[in-house]
Formats: sequence, structure tokens, C-alpha cells
Amino acid sequence: MSSLTLFDDPPVEATPAPPSPTPAVVSPERLEAFRAAPHKSLSYGLGLDSTALLLAILDDPVSFGIAEDFSDFSVVTGLTGFEFPDTIADVQEHVLPRLRAKGIRYAQVARAGHLEEAGVQVLSDTTNPTKVFNRGQWTLMDELEANGTVPQYSGGHKCSLKFKAFPNDRFQMEQAGGQTVGKLFGYNADESKRAAEANRHQARRDKKAGRQTFALDYPLIRLGLGRQGVQGYVKERLGIAMSKSYCPVCPFSGVCSPQPDHLKRLRKYPDLAARVLRLEYVSMALNDNSSLYKDDTLHRRISADCNTEALGRFEARLDEEEWAVYRLQRAYTAGRRPECRDAHGDRCSAPECRDSRFKGTVYRSVKTVRTGSRAEAGAFLHNAATALDRPVEQSTSAHGAGISRVRTRIRPDSKTYGSVEDFYVIAPAGVRDKARDGFASVWTSMTGDGSAPAPGKES
Repeated sequence: MSSLTLFDDPPVEATPAPPSPTPAVVSPERLEAFRAAPHKSLSYGLGLDSTALLLAILDDPVSFGIAEDFSDFSVVTGLTGFEFPDTIADVQEHVLPRLRAKGIRYAQVARAGHLEEAGVQVLSDTTNPTKVFNRGQWTLMDELEANGTVPQYSGGHKCSLKFKAFPNDRFQMEQAGGQTVGKLFGYNADESKRAAEANRHQARRDKKAGRQTFALDYPLIRLGLGRQGVQGYVKERLGIAMSKSYCPVCPFSGVCSPQPDHLKRLRKYPDLAARVLRLEYVSMALNDNSSLYKDDTLHRRISADCNTEALGRFEARLDEEEWAVYRLQRAYTAGRRPECRDAHGDRCSAPECRDSRFKGTVYRSVKTVRTGSRAEAGAFLHNAATALDRPVEQSTSAHGAGISRVRTRIRPDSKTYGSVEDFYVIAPAGVRDKARDGFASVWTSMTGDGSAPAPGKES
């Protein structure tokens, strides 16, 4: 199967439709808007789908609405800073030489800091790329470790929006100088829902900007090319079964890659596995329900896979790192009754409209009480338990490595809202002190005071 046959660009009306097509995704109007844009780019995520699209563009740019000499085209990668090394190696060895041969502009960008105000770091912007960078100055794992949490399963693709889309889009908008950028995505024909959501997001952005900032196109969807077809095409063109691109900390790893393949990859990179295990441990120390997977832990899966190398390196990290005693306070406010929403609309603060059976907003505060070695943190917690006349809970039911806590306020029922919890827990240090806006006033209103018994001076 040649690339010209596979990626020939017939009129949109004659293009094979993807399963359960979304008309707004593949409309002729969207395609026309993309082709009219003076600047065009491919959001290159280093993975199979976007690689397939890039290879096809290199063969026949004109059929994709790109100038034959690529003068209006660039490739941009927004770096999360946490990729598997084999993904980087495959792109570096098999894709970058093709970009160099065609003289195509390739930019690699990353977030410059936690806040968007920090801007974007440009690690490379060249027509002679020789290296795929593995991180910028602020990465996804930097953020997760500072927050003490794993990516939220219910959050969808927020990580991607923050660490790929933001630097990618900010860079291109600055380069375009106010002109519309035509942006290609490598979503395959099995991902029309993702494309539809991207279109909705773009519509909101354009409305806010008062103009069309990006014109989006999804050639693989227009061509009806699904995941299986993409895999075959890339293997035929590159001669390798290209490694898949996704973060080792992704809660959707069973979707991005079959779980046996993911576990096999973690065997190949035990240090990466140990770092994710460490993050999951801290996350679950602060919240029992905050495991990497929706109904399971990475620790259990790696244990079941008998990956002793990763487990050993994880335990070694726990012993070697500095630890902290954290104080966690959470206020679980009661939510609104369904009838209140019908009667009072989007907002209502009337106490009589709240019901403890429904979840409202959760307000969290985390503070580092003190730091030291693992043994020192453990000793401090036991001394605090004695001073507070509270037991030390040493639980292995949620996490196999065991988590030690001292609770000063206990929720009577996890399904009842309008309640609070307050506890001290030990875990590796590094989580920044942080409280949700409004926490102090909510805590005071729900407890009658602004604090709880303290085991020692907080710093």
C-alpha cells in the first residue's frame, strides 16, 4: 500500500466516513478554513497517529493544502517532560532525518513554569533538528509531585491541554502575529469524539478572542483511517513497530496501550516505574482514594506482574529520600438538592437548599509540619500520637507499602457531606503548602474554630 494511494485527497464528500461520524468534525467548511490559513502546522505528539500523518504530508504536501516547498508549514511538539525513552529514540532516529531532508521547521516547546504567566520555553526551533528533548524547565511530573497527586481519571485530557496544547498554541500564536493558524491533528478515525471536543474548545476560544485563532483539520478522520491502519502504515514506512507515545503516569495507560504491553514497558524502565510508584504513594498518603487507576493501584499491578526491579527501586527511593509530616484538612460541603437547581438556576447559597446526601465543593489544605529522614518522620508521628492521645493508624489495605496516619477529626461516613477530616501523615517530602481559595472561612464555619490540636510547631 503506497502513501500516495492511502493519503490521496479526494473531495470531502467522497471521503470514507469514520464510524459514527460527527459532521462538524469533517465538514467542507472546516477544511476550506484550514486551507485558507496563511500559516499551517502539525501538532506533533511523537506518537503513531501524528507520525503517520507527518509521513504522508512529507510525501505529498499539496494534497493536504500545504505549499509544495513547505514554506507555510511547521511541526510543533509541546513537551510534557515525561516520555518513555524508546519513544524519543524512535522519533530521533526515524523521523528527524526526514524533517532535515525536507528542510521543515520543527519547534519543541514547553511550559516555562507552573503558571501560564511564566510563558513558554522554546527548546529548539530549527530546520535541522537532531535531538528530541526529554523535558523543559517545568514538567508534568514537577507539577504532580508539587501537588502530591496523580492525574485525575475524571479529568479527561487536562494534562494534555496544560502541557501540550498550551505551549504549542501560545508559541504558534506569537509566531503568527495575529493571523489564523491552520492546525492539523493526528486523531485517527476511532477518535472522532476527541476531535469534536477539540472543535468545541476552539469555538469557545475564538468567541473569547473575537476572531478565528486556529482552523483545525483532522485528515486521518476524513480518510477513515483507524488505529490498526495507522500502525500498519507506519511500520511499512519506517520498518519498525514504533513505540507508542504516552506518559508513564497516564491513568489511561490501559487505553493508550494494552495493560500487558504497558507493564512490559515498565519492566524495561524500572526507574520510571519507581518514580510513578513514588508519586502514587504520596498521593494516596494524602488521600486513600487517589490511586493512579480508577479502581486499582499501580503498586498492586506491578506486584502482580512480579516486577521486583521496579518495586525494589521504589522502596530504595522511600528509604533514601527526605520525608515530611503533612497535616491534611478537608471540608466536604453539602451539595444542592436537585429541586434547587430546577427552581433557582445555576447559583444558590441558601442553606435550606443544601443536603448532606449530595456532594458539594471539597476544600483542602496541606501543610508541611516538619521534615527529616524516614525514621525521624515516623518517630515524630508516634510522639505526636502520644501527645494527642490518638492511635497511629498503619494501613496496608489501600496501598501495599503501608501508610501511617494520626487522625484528629474523622468523617463519620464517606457518603455524608457537610463534614470535615483532619489528620497527620508521613510521606516523602516535596508537596508544597497549599489551600483552596476560601478554605479558612469554610473550615471555621464548619468546625467552629480555625484549627485543630497540633502535635508541634508548624513551619
